Amino acid sequence: MKTVKTKIVCLFLATILQHVRVTFSLDSADNRGNETDHSALLAMKRQLADHPGGILSSWNHSLHHCNWAGVICGHKHRRVIGLELYSSGLSGTISPFIGNLSFLQRINLDDNSLSGPIPQEIGRLFRLKVLLLRNNTLVGGIPANLSRCVNLQSLALGGSKLGGNVPIGLQSLSKLTQLDFFECNLTGPLFNIIQNLTSLQLIYADYNAFIGTIPDSIANMKNLTIVGLGENLLTGRIPPSIFNLSSLQGLELTINQFEGSIPRDMHLNLPKKQVLNLNGNFLTGPFPIHFLNLTNLISFGLSSNKFTGRVSLNFRKFQHLIDLDLSGMNLRGDIKFISTLANCSNMRSLELQGNKFTGSLPKTIANLSTTLNSFNVEENQIGGDIPAGISNLINLNLLFMSDNEFTGTIPNKLGNFQKLERFALISNKLTGIIPNSLGNLSRMSELYLQDNKLHGSIP
Repeated sequence: MKTVKTKIVCLFLATILQHVRVTFSLDSADNRGNETDHSALLAMKRQLADHPGGILSSWNHSLHHCNWAGVICGHKHRRVIGLELYSSGLSGTISPFIGNLSFLQRINLDDNSLSGPIPQEIGRLFRLKVLLLRNNTLVGGIPANLSRCVNLQSLALGGSKLGGNVPIGLQSLSKLTQLDFFECNLTGPLFNIIQNLTSLQLIYADYNAFIGTIPDSIANMKNLTIVGLGENLLTGRIPPSIFNLSSLQGLELTINQFEGSIPRDMHLNLPKKQVLNLNGNFLTGPFPIHFLNLTNLISFGLSSNKFTGRVSLNFRKFQHLIDLDLSGMNLRGDIKFISTLANCSNMRSLELQGNKFTGSLPKTIANLSTTLNSFNVEENQIGGDIPAGISNLINLNLLFMSDNEFTGTIPNKLGNFQKLERFALISNKLTGIIPNSLGNLSRMSELYLQDNKLHGSIP
């Protein structure tokens, strides 16, 4: 009987001992992991600097590192899963020891003054979902082994000085939804790397030197909402399929080398497009009048292309329009269409210079939004008097009307422009005197009135 009891007691004790060993083993593993995280953070601190009393002042031995400012730990194992150090006044470099924070899911170092390269060791962080390094002075290119961060969803490096090509291995980041390469000095091809990343929603790649074309396969990237590729070296035709992406809200392709025409019979998914800027390319053919069906646009620009023909423009349904740029295209038509912009209650910029618009400025120009701060109709064939009602646009700081055929006198009411800084009426047929009211324009830095038929004294 004693033997049986002894066996039961021994079995019970063995079970407890095994549990203790397992618990001790797990605790030891957690402790080792916490020690690794702690050491890695301290190594990072040694390569960083901030102002006295800044965010790194809490990174000391008096607090557990999970309580340090900007450090986020998981609840279960207390491992570091996030670094939120954006806009923290940090300088210095990013330590390679960041690669030892093996549970990291999110790194946000936006808007600091970090320099040096992006450590290759970040490629070891296979759990990483978000990498935000915007607006620093990082150099040395995009690490090729970022392709190992297979869970990455957001990669934002905009505003850095990286340079080089986009590593081809990034085509394996199938979960990527946001890609920000804005002004990174990057070169080489882009779309042969990203064209199969069908989860992408946002592409910000303006102000680089990317080459190549936009392939027709962009139609497969059905989740795209924003495409920003302005000021690159892209060539070829703009694929019509890009205009059919139903989720697309913004398309920015300014200052590239796109050519060809835009088909009139293409289908446009109207509801969501809010930004359409194709300025500064080599697009030809008839003016794409069908774009005037995109009544949800807030920014619309086609300037400095080679569209042809007489146009009849109507913007009565464009209630959300803020910026309109149709300059530099030698478009023909009556300038009276300006009156159709009266419903654009938040209008900020109206650029119509460098065309062949004729007629007179309508008196209804007085009904344009008072939020307008830039109005440019230079180098057209507009005649008649300058409507006195233009003085209602009290927030103008730029008014350019040179190289037209305006007649009559300079309205005295133009002295109401208390915010006007730049004013040009060169090469018209204006007569009379320079009104004394122009002396009230206290913010004026540039005033051009030459090549008219003005007389009298300068006020």
